[in-house]
Amino acid sequence: MTGLRRSLGLLAVLSALSFPAHAANLPDEVSDLFAEGLELLRQGQDEAALEKFTAVLAMQPDHEAAYQLWKDTDDEIWVDMLVKGGQYELVAKRFLDLASIGQAELRDDPDAIQALIRQLQSDDVMERRKAQRELAANHGEYAVPHMIHHLANRDDEDRRVIVMHALTEMNRGVVMPLLASLRTDDAYLRRNVSLVLGYLGDPRAGAALRYLAENDEDEGVRMAAKEGAMKVGATGTPLELFLKLGNDFHHRAKNVLNPGDWSDVVWAWRDGELVKTEVPRYLYADELAKRAYLNALLVDPGSLDARAGLARAYVSQLGELEMRAAAGADVEGAERLEGAELAVNSSGVDALDLALQWSVNDRDASTAGQLLDALGGLAGQPTPGMTQALQQKDGAMRAEAAVALGRLAYANNRAADADTVRALGETAGREVVRIAMVIDSNAERGQSMATALEGAGFLAMPIQRGTMALHTLHQIPGLDVIVVADRLDDLTTAQVVDDIRRSDLLAETPILLMGSEEAAEAYGDAVNGTVTAGDVAAVEAAVSGEMNADRERANVLAAEAAMVLELLARGAGKTDLSSVTPQLVGTLTAERPDAVIVPAMGTLGAIAGPDAMGPLMSVLASEERSDEARVAAADAIGRIATRSGMTADGAALNSLLDVMGSDATLSVRSAAAAAAGRMRLDAEQRAQLAAATRVMLNE
Repeated sequence: MTGLRRSLGLLAVLSALSFPAHAANLPDEVSDLFAEGLELLRQGQDEAALEKFTAVLAMQPDHEAAYQLWKDTDDEIWVDMLVKGGQYELVAKRFLDLASIGQAELRDDPDAIQALIRQLQSDDVMERRKAQRELAANHGEYAVPHMIHHLANRDDEDRRVIVMHALTEMNRGVVMPLLASLRTDDAYLRRNVSLVLGYLGDPRAGAALRYLAENDEDEGVRMAAKEGAMKVGATGTPLELFLKLGNDFHHRAKNVLNPGDWSDVVWAWRDGELVKTEVPRYLYADELAKRAYLNALLVDPGSLDARAGLARAYVSQLGELEMRAAAGADVEGAERLEGAELAVNSSGVDALDLALQWSVNDRDASTAGQLLDALGGLAGQPTPGMTQALQQKDGAMRAEAAVALGRLAYANNRAADADTVRALGETAGREVVRIAMVIDSNAERGQSMATALEGAGFLAMPIQRGTMALHTLHQIPGLDVIVVADRLDDLTTAQVVDDIRRSDLLAETPILLMGSEEAAEAYGDAVNGTVTAGDVAAVEAAVSGEMNADRERANVLAAEAAMVLELLARGAGKTDLSSVTPQLVGTLTAERPDAVIVPAMGTLGAIAGPDAMGPLMSVLASEERSDEARVAAADAIGRIATRSGMTADGAALNSLLDVMGSDATLSVRSAAAAAAGRMRLDAEQRAQLAAATRVMLNE
């Protein structure tokens, strides 16, 4: 038997278990498979049981079905699965998370809430318990503003105690408004809220309770907060705890944001009342992170970590809004971030760079890209974070870093270093066909898959943690394909797949499971097939040929890299760009957009030799190319000719004469003539050019 040995008591529970094979509202295949898992668990076949439970999750049971499973299964079984740790713990937590939100949506209904609060005064214990359950199940955090002032009532101790007890029975849902109410000037209310938070035992209250325990002016508050902090397990300084809380919120860590913890509102204490503000769920996590970091700054105004965390949260939210706008989705909450750029830019280079280093270490390419963009306009010289980003294997992060560092070099009249130039060349020269994300806790296997995909023309992002993958996915308009391992270390694969399929932006994105076909069968239509590490052909077969917003961003990066190279070529820094000539010549294909090839040809005009003339002539001569591209090609030809003292051969001159005599626009014909004029021609060639020009002018 693998895993933790179960007690005889648990074996007795399993033996006596009578799980309803077809419980109400529960799909037959779900209940049957779950029952098979319980039977295998009873027999001590842990690994086989785990496969059954994993398959149930792969079937994406809805919240009501998960709630039914939870109710019909003995608590000791769930406890045992949690204690086992590893994949068993992840599976159990996923079932419990789904079950926790398998109830009615919370309602902000003041009349119903007040009626239930009055019912709490009943002499009938059962009626009071029913009111408590309804407040928790149907109203949750929305009930707190109607209950909070009872905690400040010194004249009716019975009612105060009843309401305090009711709040402790409502569990995690009431924590956020209670934390906001600690801002009250009423010390008696702060004391009682601290007691309630301690009874609730929610670690999210630890930082605030530790702060009050050390700093509140009222002794009663300090004592209650100290007791509460001990109950929630808060250790460390208030600063450390607020910083950790902000970091956990930003990363959507399970200890602070279970599925049932997400909300559409945030709370504040204003003018003696709890006030709610609506916030889109896609901004919720970082909204809470911002508040935690602001509290950290109140504790220590000089905290670099707090400034960095605040900047990262703002940048993450801005990236989310930009992503949704790029994907054509509804953008709500934009007004909350008006002026956010001011907060980011005023954070300081040191804070932005620290935030960048965190994002690089987290492999959060989306947030890192936003921070690199901000640093590129503020830093006076390369920062450690920018250099670290440039060295990453993640192609998108490396490209963002190269663009930022190149612009920085140009702005300061310095030569860009060889690593930056190399990355700029790679970025400009890469014709991105597909964007892929590889989610695998096995770092070596995930990187191997990503490397194989990049070798086939993909831009691949390897990510080790499921939580980080979901965070990044929600900041990306739409990948071409997602490859996910059948087991992850921090989330169940089923949770990752379910989250993707529930997203309005990612619902149609192909998902390939890195595992056995048998494991994939349980997911049904939720996944598009299986793949083994390095099997690029299977990935290519799963993606469509349509351009999406991610590839648009990749092309934008290629264009930005080409433009930066052109700036460096013309700048005073005298950067050695000779190594990127092959990549820039390689961009001159019909498939690359003008935004890439026009600046690429500008750079070639400054650095290339006669070997680049052939591809440039092809662009100039092509009637399929835009006028802008043809003019840029002619200009590059002329500049190369001037620098190299090139003598025109017959073929080159004839190509230019053909364009001059064609029905191309005047701007193109004039550019071709200028290129010819900049070449070294002998007397016969000069006469040939003059004669052709007279014919063209009908003279």
